[in-house]
Amino acid sequence: MIVGRMLSWRIILRYTGRPVVVHIVIALAISLGYEVLDARWLSVPALPVTLLAAALGVLLGFRNNSAYERWWEARTIWGGLVNASRTLARQVLTFLPAPRAQRSDGTPETPSAASRLVQVAVQPEGPALAPAWSQVGDGAVRDQLGHARDLRGNVPRANLATFIHPAVESPRGITGMFGGITEDARELVYAQVGFVNALRCHLRRQDPFPEITPFFRPSVLEALRDEQNVPAAIVLWMGVRMRRVYSDIEHPEKVYMRVSMDETLTELTNFLGACERIKNTPLPRQYDILPHAMVRAYLTMLPLGVVADLGVLTPLVTAIIAFLFIALDAVGRDVENPFEDGVSDTPMTALCRTIEINLRQMLGESGLPPPVQPKDGLLY
Repeated sequence: MIVGRMLSWRIILRYTGRPVVVHIVIALAISLGYEVLDARWLSVPALPVTLLAAALGVLLGFRNNSAYERWWEARTIWGGLVNASRTLARQVLTFLPAPRAQRSDGTPETPSAASRLVQVAVQPEGPALAPAWSQVGDGAVRDQLGHARDLRGNVPRANLATFIHPAVESPRGITGMFGGITEDARELVYAQVGFVNALRCHLRRQDPFPEITPFFRPSVLEALRDEQNVPAAIVLWMGVRMRRVYSDIEHPEKVYMRVSMDETLTELTNFLGACERIKNTPLPRQYDILPHAMVRAYLTMLPLGVVADLGVLTPLVTAIIAFLFIALDAVGRDVENPFEDGVSDTPMTALCRTIEINLRQMLGESGLPPPVQPKDGLLY
């Protein structure tokens, strides 16, 4: 996604360079033939060309509006994925039972939460709220231009195994009990981070396993390699894992908790299906082929309609108009495919990193990866 204030000339030339040069050459040839060779038959009435330009503008506007709606829907879906990821992590950390420690007298003791925020939340008493805050933010990890905000503990991403508490030996998996968060809770939160990264790679036709390896145990990764739709398989694994957790719970509200978390998983599945619908169902080819062909036909006729009035200035005017129409045509064709890892792509890599930062902060971790930075005005 383009986030810079100025559009790079490299991108502009990529969209319009060669076709504009072709039509400038055509206009130059017509201008020389009309002025130098006195070929008056190269001139046609300007009225048909003007009417064609008006019709073509309406056609391009309709197609580009339809393409932008697809792009905006894709961005809305990924905004919903960010919210659903935070919701799932919150539900996992608050609904799943925490491990119980024993005091010296044998009575249960509530363990401290790994996250400082959660630790404050579970305290029975605390100071009153301050009347005003010194700073107010929107909770995002980057500003409106895509630049990362300052975060504490910005270090490169580490493997999930590095977050194992050294004093705890886990008999069932990778995390054990660390700072009051159960193995199941931590593994489910990491699975959600793996899900969004797998979805990103799934939409871009990339291999997901290099991206999701830090978030799953080796046995889970081996099982996922047999699946054709890895994101859908991860949601299934999360649902089965939740069922196993709640089957061991004797709590009157466990049905409500399980239903609430299952609704979040259903929402993730709906987001997956919506992304696949956009990816696998392009705009009707008529909306792509017809405007493209009409733009080229109009720009070929344009010098014939203006050469009698403009003479040697015909190539200059043709260049300006050709740039406008070719750019509109190219932008519409590019924007209609928001999952192709191009300059107009939905910034899924940056959004996945945002989700990872947010969810790992909920787990109380300090070794957070840095947000993805724009490169040459582009955020991927």
